[in-house]
Amino acid sequence: MSSKNEMAGEFETLQIKSITKALEKFVTFGKYLLQNAKEESRDGSLQDFVAQKISLERDSSLLGLVAAGAALYRSLSVKKKIEAEKVWKDACHCSEVQDLVDEFLQLQMEWDAFLECLDAELEMSDRALSHEPRAGHLSSETPLTDARTGEPVTLAKYLGKGEHVLLVLIRQFACLLCRIHLSELEANQGLLDAQSMRVLVVSFGCQEGARYWLEETGCSYDMLLDPQRKIYRAFGLGASLTKVLRFNNMLLYAEYILSNYEFPRAAPSIEDDMYQDWALESLTADKGRT
Repeated sequence: MSSKNEMAGEFETLQIKSITKALEKFVTFGKYLLQNAKEESRDGSLQDFVAQKISLERDSSLLGLVAAGAALYRSLSVKKKIEAEKVWKDACHCSEVQDLVDEFLQLQMEWDAFLECLDAELEMSDRALSHEPRAGHLSSETPLTDARTGEPVTLAKYLGKGEHVLLVLIRQFACLLCRIHLSELEANQGLLDAQSMRVLVVSFGCQEGARYWLEETGCSYDMLLDPQRKIYRAFGLGASLTKVLRFNNMLLYAEYILSNYEFPRAAPSIEDDMYQDWALESLTADKGRT
């Protein structure tokens, strides 16, 4: 019996060591990324920092936390943050693990606070729009462009035909989550048809980027371009570093990596805005929002 107890104790000790090692590595690297971002944001303009220093291609940028999160999950033999939290919660009777969890939570708070400061200093549009009432009605004459043909079009073409319209306002052409949600909609087209629901994809990007996106995704839905972002603003959707790069989002992206998703790369010749917020919004046949 004592031999079994000793083996169980040794196994638990190994587990604790594995958890502390994984957490310490993640927290240490996360602190480095945050400190590096703070220093880079002070060198030159904030606009240049956001445009040039935050990139998936730079392991030392804030987006480096995504790969670090994936490594953390692998070390703990889990695939989701909620599973990782259960692992270290069960080990929090160990003071070393508890201390590292506290550091993890402190890093999360400081990470998000830094992004909120950047949003404030850059006067990102999401902050301004958050204080404005959201549109209760969207004009059917809102000028748009058909992404496939380049022809001017308005929402009136799609409204008043006895069906609902679901607008999918994507963030950027390289947005992974937008692509996943659209794939899920296409996979459930039968349910949408049963609800007389027509899906329209809306982008603020250029036609060249839209054609590249349509070819790469194979999306079958109609796509409309809103370069002045009138529809985005009507629904209170602005640009925000915090909403895109917040700590929990980085760890969510890490989950997608472990699910074998690859982050899309935008065409190099196309300017995009990864910080634009996105949403699914439904319009009724009488041209009003639901």
